[in-house]
Amino acid sequence: MCDEKQQRLEMQIAIFHELHAGGARRSVNEFAKGLKKNHLVDLYIVDEQEKKVEKNCFSNIFYYDFIPKKWYGGNWRIKLYKDSIELYKLYQLHKKIAKEINKKNYDLVFIHPSQYTQAPFLLRFITTKKIYYCQESLRILYEPVFDISPDLSLPKKIYENAIRWMRKKIDKENIGYADIILANSKYTQKNIQLAYGLKSSINYLGVDENVFKPISINKDSDVLFIGAMYNNIDGYSLLSESVKLMKKKPALKLHVTGKDWIDSDKELAKLYSSAKVVVCLANNEPFGLIPLEAMACGVPVIAVNEGGYKESIIDGKTGYLVPRDPKALAQKLEFLLANEKIRTKMGKNARLHIEKNWTWDKSINDLEKILLENP
Repeated sequence: MCDEKQQRLEMQIAIFHELHAGGARRSVNEFAKGLKKNHLVDLYIVDEQEKKVEKNCFSNIFYYDFIPKKWYGGNWRIKLYKDSIELYKLYQLHKKIAKEINKKNYDLVFIHPSQYTQAPFLLRFITTKKIYYCQESLRILYEPVFDISPDLSLPKKIYENAIRWMRKKIDKENIGYADIILANSKYTQKNIQLAYGLKSSINYLGVDENVFKPISINKDSDVLFIGAMYNNIDGYSLLSESVKLMKKKPALKLHVTGKDWIDSDKELAKLYSSAKVVVCLANNEPFGLIPLEAMACGVPVIAVNEGGYKESIIDGKTGYLVPRDPKALAQKLEFLLANEKIRTKMGKNARLHIEKNWTWDKSINDLEKILLENP
């Protein structure tokens, strides 16, 4: 036991990512905060928004700029050629970052996804132990909901097929260099096997139960939906169709991601607490932080019975899992909104469920066990 504690205290860890703002990026910060309690944790980040980084999560931060040029119009061959140049620039940048990481003799490099290639080029060049946290496979290549629109012009279809082929080749080769692959859910683990033919270990994400907690404020909305309204991914159309079927129209609160995303977790906790019910309707969501955060705030969740939602929500106890059907969703919404006692009981169950099973402390402990079992 003493030796294990000593090993934990001595680890020097480099974390790398180039993620958009959002749940995946916030989870990197939470991993860092947890690991920093016992280890030295440095961040290597490719990003133009330095102010967005939570600097207190890391011992040292190393920034690298990469803003790919966007090409509009013109021949599809020219666009593909120019995109290839940008990817090559990214390849060279990752090679440079890896060289700087390799010089510092870290015990391990904890690598997170790239917004450009999914599995990053960096995996190819790191010489020490490298762990890749796979939030999801490159979904545009493997799920029908992301299929190329038949309404696109022929040149755009040719370009889209070509760039997807290129990204698939890069992603598949990069992930093959990982020493350990971690998945955020059983659903993602299955998809990693199907997409790449590789094994992975599950390391669930968590929620900060000290920030996301029940707040005594006015419930000014019946239903909270967080996501984009005008795509086929987040499921707003399902909610819209369901509301049409309800006899008593609920007070909806729509929080559109990308447009008015809340950076402060405390403000996000207030948003959850202001709702009677939170709905999660994304197509095959690989994991989903929204249900965890809502349940931590003592709010029951109604979600489609798909993807990672099935692993975090206890049907009939912390919320409901429903088929992707407007009538089924409408029935559960009407039932919960009409029964305050059941909502309250489910909210309390949800909070206890989070405290017992879904904290960041548990997630970090599980991660450290995996690291110690794979020296």
